[in-house]
Amino acid sequence: MANSLTRDFTTTPTNAKKFTVSFWLKKTNFTSNQIMLCNYGNNGSDDFQIQLRNDDTLGILDYKSGSVVANHETTRKFQDCNSWYHIVIAGDSTQSTAANRLRLYVNGLEETSWASLSSITQDADFNWNKEQGGTSIGHVIGQSGGGSNIFQGHLAHIHNVDGIAYAPTTFGETDSTTGEWKPILNPSVTYGNNGWFLKFENSGAMGTDSSGNSATFTVAGDLKQSISTPSNTFAHFSFHHNRVGGQSTIRHAGTEIYHNNDSYTGTITCATLGMNKGKWYWETKYSTTGGYLSVGFVRNGGLDSTRNIRQNKELGDGDDANSWAFKAGNSSGQIVKKIRHNNADAVADMGVTPAVNDIIQCWLDLDNGKAWWGINGTVMNSGSGTGVPNSGTYPHVTFTVGDEFYIPAVSLFGFNGAPECQVNFGEGRFATTEVSSAVADNGGFGSFEYSPLSGFYSICTKNIKTYG
Repeated sequence: MANSLTRDFTTTPTNAKKFTVSFWLKKTNFTSNQIMLCNYGNNGSDDFQIQLRNDDTLGILDYKSGSVVANHETTRKFQDCNSWYHIVIAGDSTQSTAANRLRLYVNGLEETSWASLSSITQDADFNWNKEQGGTSIGHVIGQSGGGSNIFQGHLAHIHNVDGIAYAPTTFGETDSTTGEWKPILNPSVTYGNNGWFLKFENSGAMGTDSSGNSATFTVAGDLKQSISTPSNTFAHFSFHHNRVGGQSTIRHAGTEIYHNNDSYTGTITCATLGMNKGKWYWETKYSTTGGYLSVGFVRNGGLDSTRNIRQNKELGDGDDANSWAFKAGNSSGQIVKKIRHNNADAVADMGVTPAVNDIIQCWLDLDNGKAWWGINGTVMNSGSGTGVPNSGTYPHVTFTVGDEFYIPAVSLFGFNGAPECQVNFGEGRFATTEVSSAVADNGGFGSFEYSPLSGFYSICTKNIKTYG
C-alpha cells in the first residue's frame, strides 16, 4: 500500500461501544474523495471510514456486512487550504439520546448541521476499534484499505482512544492571548486496549506510537515528515489561486506544480500566504526546460473599505502592473532570462539561463519596496551591479508599498514540452526531495538549500505574525 500507515489488531477492544479519534488536518487538494483514517476488513464489506468527499464535506461511514449502518455528512465544506482543522469524533452508542451517539467537533465546536445524519442503534458496537472478519488490514491512515482515495495534505497528532468518548477540550484549548484553538501537546488520556497516539516526531520512524501501548504502525510508500504544524504553518501553492482551470496539477502537499498542456498556454499559481511588510525569501526549482517559468510575486490590489483583501482578477506573471517576475526558459533555442513587470522588461538580460534542477532564489523586501533574484546561491546582476539583498543595494526592481498584500507566485507557459517546478517556502523540500544544506532563517525557522541572508525570513505564520 503506497503512502500509508497500517496496523492490524492484536487484542480485543476495551469497549467497542465507545471511542474517540482526534487529529489535526490541513488539506492541499480538493474536489476528490480522500480517506484520512479507516478500519478495513472483509475486503471492504466491514469498514469504518473518516473521509473528505468530492464536494469538500466531511463524512463518517460505518459498513457492516456490506451495508451502510451509519452515514454522517456535514453541510460545512472544508475548503481552506492554509489553515489547520482540529477534528474530534466521539462515539458512545450507550447514550439514550440518538443524536449524542456519534458526535463531530471542529476546532472545539460541535457540528450540528448535517447533510446526512444516521441514527446509531443504541448499544451497538462501532466498527472502529475491533477486528473485522475475513481479510482484515486493521487501522489504515492516508487511504482506503484497498489502496484508493489517497489523502493529500497534512495530518498531525492523531489520537485513537478505545473505550472512552472524550470531549474536544481533552485535546485542544483556546489560546488566552490570540483566541485561537490550539493543540494540547500531551493530553491526559486513557487509550484503552486498541488505542494509540501518533506524533510523527521521528522522520525515520513515522509509525511510532506514543500512547504507551507500543502500537507501532507499518509505514508504506514515501511518506514525508513536515515541519508545517498547527502552531506554525508554511506557505505552499494554493489550489484557489490557480488562474486557468484544468491546465495545471498541484502535487506533493502543494510544493510542486506541473503544467498539463504544452500548446502555447499559460497558468499562474499563487502561494497560500501573503505579506504587506517585512523581508522574505523563498526558492523555486526549475524542473523542466519545456516552455517558460516565471518566478516572482503579485500584488493583490489592496484592501477594500472594510479592510478585507480585495480580489484582483488580473494577476499576471510580470505582464501587468500588479506582478513582477524573473522569466526564464530555454526551449528549442528560444532563450529567455529577463525580469518582467507591467508587460515590459524591467531587466532585459539577467545574464544567466537556468538549467534543469537549478534553484531560483527570490528576496522580497516589503519595508523598502525592493526585490532580487538569484540562481544556486548567487544573486544575479541587475545591469548596474550585482545585488546584495541584505545591504539593500542593486535591486532588480523597486516599487512603492502601500496597504496591499504581496503574494509569491509562479507562472508556467507550455510549448515544446510541459513545464514543471517545485517551491520551498521553508518546508525543507522540493516535492519529495529534501534540501541537503538545511539552512534556517535568522529566527531559526525554515530549511533552505541556500542562505536566506541576514534579515530575510521564511514564509510561515509565526514569521508573518512577527514581521509581516
